[in-house]
Amino acid sequence: MIEVMISVLILTMCCGMLTHTLTATATHRRVNGERAIAAEAARGVLEDMHNWNFGAVYLLYNDDPADDPDGAGTGPGKHFQVEGLTPDPDDPDGFVGEIQFPSDMAPLREDVQNELLCMPRDLNGDKVIDAEDHSLDYVVLPVTVTVHWRGRAGVRTFEMHTMLAQMEKAE
Repeated sequence: MIEVMISVLILTMCCGMLTHTLTATATHRRVNGERAIAAEAARGVLEDMHNWNFGAVYLLYNDDPADDPDGAGTGPGKHFQVEGLTPDPDDPDGFVGEIQFPSDMAPLREDVQNELLCMPRDLNGDKVIDAEDHSLDYVVLPVTVTVHWRGRAGVRTFEMHTMLAQMEKAE
Protein backbone atom coordinates (compact mmCIF):
# COMPACT_ATOMS: atom_id res chain seq x y z
CA MET A 1 0.00 0.00 0.00
CA ILE A 2 2.85 2.41 0.84
CA GLU A 3 4.52 1.62 -2.48
CA VAL A 4 1.29 2.44 -4.32
CA MET A 5 0.94 5.75 -2.45
CA ILE A 6 4.57 6.68 -3.25
CA SER A 7 4.02 5.76 -6.90
CA VAL A 8 0.86 7.90 -7.04
CA LEU A 9 2.71 10.79 -5.41
CA ILE A 10 5.58 10.57 -7.93
CA LEU A 11 3.12 10.29 -10.83
CA THR A 12 1.20 13.34 -9.56
CA MET A 13 4.42 15.36 -9.30
CA CYS A 14 5.44 14.33 -12.82
CA CYS A 15 2.02 15.31 -14.21
CA GLY A 16 2.29 18.69 -12.47
CA MET A 17 5.75 19.32 -13.95
CA LEU A 18 4.54 18.29 -17.41
CA THR A 19 1.53 20.61 -17.16
CA HIS A 20 3.76 23.49 -16.06
CA THR A 21 6.19 22.84 -18.94
CA LEU A 22 3.39 22.73 -21.51
CA THR A 23 1.85 25.96 -20.17
CA ALA A 24 5.21 27.74 -20.15
CA THR A 25 5.94 26.57 -23.70
CA ALA A 26 2.60 27.88 -24.98
CA THR A 27 3.16 31.25 -23.27
CA HIS A 28 6.72 31.43 -24.60
CA ARG A 29 5.47 30.72 -28.13
CA ARG A 30 2.99 33.63 -27.91
CA VAL A 31 5.65 35.96 -26.46
CA ASN A 32 8.04 35.03 -29.29
CA GLY A 33 5.23 35.62 -31.80
CA GLU A 34 4.66 39.12 -30.41
CA ARG A 35 8.39 39.85 -30.62
CA ALA A 36 8.45 38.64 -34.23
CA ILE A 37 5.52 40.96 -35.06
CA ALA A 38 7.38 43.88 -33.43
CA ALA A 39 10.63 43.11 -35.29
CA GLU A 40 8.82 42.82 -38.61
CA ALA A 41 7.00 46.11 -38.00
CA ALA A 42 10.27 47.91 -37.21
CA ARG A 43 11.91 46.45 -40.32
CA GLY A 44 8.88 47.42 -42.40
CA VAL A 45 9.04 51.05 -41.25
CA LEU A 46 12.71 51.22 -42.18
CA GLU A 47 11.90 49.72 -45.58
CA ASP A 48 9.15 52.32 -46.06
CA MET A 49 11.71 55.05 -45.38
CA HIS A 50 13.75 53.75 -48.32
CA ASN A 51 10.78 54.36 -50.63
CA TRP A 52 10.96 58.13 -50.12
CA ASN A 53 13.44 60.63 -51.47
CA PHE A 54 16.31 60.35 -48.97
CA GLY A 55 16.48 64.11 -48.42
CA ALA A 56 12.84 64.16 -47.28
CA VAL A 57 12.94 61.24 -44.82
CA TYR A 58 13.68 63.36 -41.75
CA LEU A 59 10.95 65.87 -42.61
CA LEU A 60 8.39 63.12 -43.27
CA TYR A 61 9.05 61.04 -40.14
CA ASN A 62 9.94 63.63 -37.48
CA ASP A 63 7.54 64.90 -34.80
CA ASP A 64 6.72 68.17 -36.59
CA PRO A 65 3.86 67.79 -39.12
CA ALA A 66 4.29 71.44 -40.17
CA ASP A 67 7.53 70.70 -42.08
CA ASP A 68 6.20 67.83 -44.26
CA PRO A 69 7.38 68.42 -47.86
CA ASP A 70 3.89 68.14 -49.43
CA GLY A 71 2.17 70.30 -46.82
CA ALA A 72 1.41 70.14 -43.12
CA GLY A 73 0.35 66.70 -41.92
CA THR A 74 0.94 64.87 -45.21
CA GLY A 75 3.88 62.76 -43.97
CA PRO A 76 3.64 59.50 -42.03
CA GLY A 77 5.01 61.13 -38.86
CA LYS A 78 6.90 59.53 -36.02
CA HIS A 79 4.14 57.30 -34.57
CA PHE A 80 2.64 54.14 -36.04
CA GLN A 81 0.33 51.30 -35.07
CA VAL A 82 1.21 47.62 -35.39
CA GLU A 83 -1.56 45.15 -36.14
CA GLY A 84 -1.50 42.34 -33.61
CA LEU A 85 0.06 44.35 -30.78
CA THR A 86 -1.77 46.29 -28.07
CA PRO A 87 -0.49 49.71 -26.97
CA ASP A 88 0.67 50.06 -23.38
CA PRO A 89 -2.23 51.79 -21.56
CA ASP A 90 0.30 54.04 -19.80
CA ASP A 91 1.73 55.26 -23.12
CA PRO A 92 0.56 58.89 -23.54
CA ASP A 93 0.44 58.84 -27.37
CA GLY A 94 -1.50 55.56 -27.63
CA PHE A 95 0.69 54.20 -30.43
CA VAL A 96 2.76 51.03 -30.39
CA GLY A 97 5.54 52.30 -32.67
CA GLU A 98 7.75 55.36 -32.65
CA ILE A 99 10.53 56.64 -34.90
CA GLN A 100 13.29 58.64 -33.23
CA PHE A 101 16.05 60.72 -34.72
CA PRO A 102 19.04 62.17 -32.81
CA SER A 103 16.91 65.02 -31.49
CA ASP A 104 13.23 64.59 -30.72
CA MET A 105 12.23 67.95 -32.13
CA ALA A 106 13.60 69.98 -35.04
CA PRO A 107 16.24 70.98 -35.89
CA LEU A 108 18.33 67.95 -36.84
CA ARG A 109 21.65 68.75 -35.17
CA GLU A 110 25.02 67.02 -35.17
CA ASP A 111 26.04 67.93 -31.61
CA VAL A 112 23.26 65.95 -29.87
CA GLN A 113 24.44 63.43 -27.26
CA ASN A 114 22.90 60.03 -28.07
CA GLU A 115 25.14 57.04 -27.46
CA LEU A 116 22.77 54.52 -29.09
CA LEU A 117 22.91 56.47 -32.36
CA CYS A 118 26.67 57.15 -32.12
CA MET A 119 26.05 60.86 -31.69
CA PRO A 120 27.51 63.43 -31.89
CA ARG A 121 28.33 62.72 -35.52
CA ASP A 122 28.98 64.59 -38.75
CA LEU A 123 25.65 64.22 -40.59
CA ASN A 124 26.33 66.34 -43.67
CA GLY A 125 29.85 65.15 -44.48
CA ASP A 126 31.64 68.48 -44.01
CA LYS A 127 34.00 66.99 -41.35
CA VAL A 128 32.69 69.43 -38.71
CA ILE A 129 30.27 68.64 -35.89
CA ASP A 130 28.24 71.76 -35.23
CA ALA A 131 24.95 72.97 -33.71
CA GLU A 132 23.41 74.00 -37.06
CA ASP A 133 20.17 72.63 -38.52
CA HIS A 134 20.99 69.76 -40.92
CA SER A 135 17.45 68.67 -41.70
CA LEU A 136 17.95 69.62 -45.37
CA ASP A 137 21.60 68.67 -45.99
CA TYR A 138 22.31 65.38 -44.19
CA VAL A 139 24.01 62.51 -46.03
CA VAL A 140 23.67 60.05 -43.13
CA LEU A 141 20.64 59.84 -40.87
CA PRO A 142 20.72 57.92 -37.59
CA VAL A 143 17.33 56.46 -36.67
CA THR A 144 15.80 54.32 -33.93
CA VAL A 145 12.53 52.47 -34.43
CA THR A 146 10.91 51.45 -31.15
CA VAL A 147 7.91 49.17 -30.71
CA HIS A 148 6.43 49.27 -27.19
CA TRP A 149 3.41 47.16 -26.33
CA ARG A 150 1.52 45.31 -23.61
CA GLY A 151 1.64 41.63 -24.36
CA ARG A 152 1.28 38.22 -22.84
CA ALA A 153 4.40 38.70 -20.68
CA GLY A 154 3.59 42.29 -19.65
CA VAL A 155 4.97 45.50 -21.13
CA ARG A 156 7.61 44.76 -23.77
CA THR A 157 9.89 46.87 -25.96
CA PHE A 158 11.75 46.13 -29.18
CA GLU A 159 14.27 48.64 -30.57
CA MET A 160 16.13 48.73 -33.83
CA HIS A 161 18.96 51.24 -34.37
CA THR A 162 20.41 51.94 -37.79
CA MET A 163 22.07 54.55 -39.95
CA LEU A 164 20.41 55.49 -43.23
CA ALA A 165 22.74 56.84 -45.89
CA GLN A 166 22.32 58.43 -49.27
CA MET A 167 23.65 56.11 -51.91
CA GLU A 168 24.42 57.60 -55.30
CA LYS A 169 24.87 55.52 -58.40
CA ALA A 170 28.23 55.97 -60.09
CA GLU A 171 27.99 57.29 -63.64
